[in-house]
Amino acid sequence: MNYTLTIKKNRILKCILKKGKYFASKYIVVHYMNNSEDISKNFLGICVSKKNGISVHRNKLKRWAREIYKNEEQFLKRGKSIIILFKKTTTINNVDFYIIKNDIVKCFKELDLYEKNKEIF
Repeated sequence: MNYTLTIKKNRILKCILKKGKYFASKYIVVHYMNNSEDISKNFLGICVSKKNGISVHRNKLKRWAREIYKNEEQFLKRGKSIIILFKKTTTINNVDFYIIKNDIVKCFKELDLYEKNKEIF
């Protein structure tokens, strides 16, 4: 991820969840807020609850989300803090990579996170 850093501080994560805009789809919720620290970079956080399954399954969901974000990163606007939350009903048994990808792309479109001149959809 060339233009993205991870969100490491819990207070920043809570601030985005409280004050930011969001859009929910069937399996995920995407929150975002403009960041004031570095407008040339994005910040990304991925949250998966323990209710989503054992650690192997939770880590797989996080890997999928990171890969999807990495593929879409070049088309996103800069200067955003983005959090991807998996709903508690999302498990490896009832979703696959392409379902999660469609949900994340749909949320990014609804939140207008894509650059206008680079949108290919």
